[in-house]
Amino acid sequence: MNCGQSCLKYLLFAFNLLFWILGLVVIGVGAYSRISSKNYDTLLGDGGVASASNILIASGAFVTVIGFLGCCGAIRESKCMLVMYFIMVLLIFILEIAAGAMAYAMKGAMEKGFTDTLTEVVNKNYNDQPNASVSQKEFTASLDWFQKEVKCCGAGGINDWLNSTWFKEQTDKFNLAPKSCCIVEVPGCQKIKLSLYRTGCVDAGVKFVNSHVMDVVKVAIGVAVVQLLVMISAICLCKAIGSEEEMA
Repeated sequence: MNCGQSCLKYLLFAFNLLFWILGLVVIGVGAYSRISSKNYDTLLGDGGVASASNILIASGAFVTVIGFLGCCGAIRESKCMLVMYFIMVLLIFILEIAAGAMAYAMKGAMEKGFTDTLTEVVNKNYNDQPNASVSQKEFTASLDWFQKEVKCCGAGGINDWLNSTWFKEQTDKFNLAPKSCCIVEVPGCQKIKLSLYRTGCVDAGVKFVNSHVMDVVKVAIGVAVVQLLVMISAICLCKAIGSEEEMA
């Protein structure tokens, strides 16, 4: 084995080690999103966040397995294993591009679904009274968490609450919005407009989701760059092994 082939072998091993680590990172991002989705998946509807998180976890697990196999193929200098490894990584790369394109194409529909669901919850389904149904309690808990976490109030703003079923059922008509809209939750804060968040949850929610999506995109780009490097390295090492076999 010449010096160049030896360097390529260990370079491919190093790339796959990094590939394996990035796979673990993807699993971590997916797990975090899966846990967080319990709080706001009700507002997004159809388990969209949970499903995407599950796909991330599955993809990350698969990537770690492929990375491990790549390390073995490089160390053993198996031409067959390296070719199979290249094909598998190429398939993953194509699937990632397709998934990214699909997610981008569905972005508008997801934002519309989020807007419609959030508006419906604010107008009709929010109920913080003891006699609320199970589904109303789920919507209420999700929206309360969302308004606190994202620092927003109502679908389009504070005034949405004044036209809601929640407001009509209030005995105290001085309450402008639920307590979860308060910048600081103190007694009577929901009666003072200046103490409430001014931004609507639709706009704030889109920014919130986009910021989390960017974290996923950064991880995906990192994985894609490593994938390209390992595919190039695998092909080069295969050629080097082939040349060595012909000389032998």
